[in-house]
Amino acid sequence: MIGIAMKINIKSIDFPFLIFLILIVQGNLPLKIIGLVFIFILRFKSVLRINSLNLFYFFIILFHLVYGFFYLIFNTISYLPSYILVLCFWLISFLCLSQIGFFFKRNDALKVDKTISVFFYFNIIVVIIQYFEIVFQFQNINPYGVTNSAGDFIKSIYSNSSVNMLIMSFFSLMYFMRKEWKKAFMAIITLLMTTYMSGLVIFLGLLLVSVYFFSKIKIKYKVLLLLFGFGFLFLFKQISPTNVTYASRYINRIIENDDNTPYKIKSFWQTGDYWSGSVKSFIFGSGGGNFSSRAAFITSGDYVNWYPEKWSYASPEFVKYHLGIWNHDFGNPWDNINNTANQPFSFYNKIIGEYGLIGLCLYFFLYINFFIKNRNSLTYSKFMLVILLGYFILDYWYEYFSVIIIFELLTLKDIFDKKQVISDTTIK
Repeated sequence: MIGIAMKINIKSIDFPFLIFLILIVQGNLPLKIIGLVFIFILRFKSVLRINSLNLFYFFIILFHLVYGFFYLIFNTISYLPSYILVLCFWLISFLCLSQIGFFFKRNDALKVDKTISVFFYFNIIVVIIQYFEIVFQFQNINPYGVTNSAGDFIKSIYSNSSVNMLIMSFFSLMYFMRKEWKKAFMAIITLLMTTYMSGLVIFLGLLLVSVYFFSKIKIKYKVLLLLFGFGFLFLFKQISPTNVTYASRYINRIIENDDNTPYKIKSFWQTGDYWSGSVKSFIFGSGGGNFSSRAAFITSGDYVNWYPEKWSYASPEFVKYHLGIWNHDFGNPWDNINNTANQPFSFYNKIIGEYGLIGLCLYFFLYINFFIKNRNSLTYSKFMLVILLGYFILDYWYEYFSVIIIFELLTLKDIFDKKQVISDTTIK
């Protein structure tokens, strides 16, 4: 009986996709490449299927190819490595979404659920191991009381704890609205354990706003959610008071908006200045990898140690604006480290600064409009979208191949589940 049950469980999991998913979201670049090559050896046909959400990637790639080519011809050939890297980044996003769409095309509801559940539990197991590691390291069952950096170790299979926090916030929303309470609880505990304050503030704040103003749930549930939010903050403050103090001081500085404003906020001012500086920058932007992106930092030779120095390239726009913030010698006592509040990393800086009005229109009319067109099929993913738009303040998430991949996976699952319900109703 046990053997039969095991066979049934194994058959109910899409192992090739599961392996691909675990590898592609890793922080290790070679593992990402292995995952991508692995799945396309098995499922090359997926690339032939372009869904409406993938149209954004198709056209942003086309725009980058054309605009970047003219930049190479009329500006500098030194841009070539950056041009190729940006192209590769967008292509990877396109290919990953193609695989996700194919995953739903070839599997039934049970197999989809089981595969995603195994992936989720794999994340949780790794987190548990990491928690016990820091308990032994700091010799305290509550390592958060010893150091406010304890949460940095809770990164699961991802590159850092911030990625883990964002992904677990998506899972918590999905499982909460599906009333899978045990999984929802595990996801919430995990995102709290990361102590990624910027992400936690955005998650809680935008969740409350979206539920209160963009949902039709009963008022008593809205009140309960508000009470949950206060309880959430109270519990977190008891566990890690130094992180709460740290976050509140930066929030106060943002509100005051004076000379002590965090450098991330100043980076948005810089982007606005550049965007409104000329007709060219307003319509076309500076081009991929030329203003503010992970690719721009990588090719500058000042961000990672594996990039060949002889291929280093930094555009005049990048040097003038956001690279200057990155290299700034923070003299203020509260700005003596290059933390989230002071990094110029943001998807908004990227899409506006590098792709201009064209990029914004492509993103809204092809990517965001996908959610608008499918709004009647969305449950938890409409809240995920609102929160993701807040997370875009924090980093270049499209260039990590983790946060956006899980966001798109769970979004398509939301639509897939809705179609299954309609199909089952029709059959009955």
